[in-house]
Amino acid sequence: MDPREELRTHLRPAVMVGFALGLSLAIYLALVEVLRRVQRPFRGFLGTGDPQLLRYAAYGAAAAAVLLILVLRPKLFRRRDTDDVPAALRRIQSASLVMLVLGEFPAIVGLAIFLIAGQALDFYKLLFVSLFLTFLNFPRAGAWEEWLKG
Repeated sequence: MDPREELRTHLRPAVMVGFALGLSLAIYLALVEVLRRVQRPFRGFLGTGDPQLLRYAAYGAAAAAVLLILVLRPKLFRRRDTDDVPAALRRIQSASLVMLVLGEFPAIVGLAIFLIAGQALDFYKLLFVSLFLTFLNFPRAGAWEEWLKG
């Protein structure tokens, strides 16, 4: 099989997952906006007490996900000399999927804090972090080709 065709075969599912995760981020945003408009003012489903401890936990979990990405990225994307092209492509595909999924975690935590305590600003901040991580880790053919060469 042609190496470029093999690259496209492995890249296509990773790109589809990236778009699906991006779409899920848009769905989270739509859900937050609908709840804010329908149940004005939205104070969360538990809406009692001080949400500060919950906010600290949410930001801590999001920061842990970002740190995990920073630690795992070099290890997952390390090319082994013993890998042939199909094995290398499977490796980069798996690494890309892991990075994309970890990048969505801050938005999920932000959605949880919004649903629990009604903290919309916290959701927006964590959604932005997820969008940024998705953009950085989105699989690109050029980057994959460079990785294979090098």
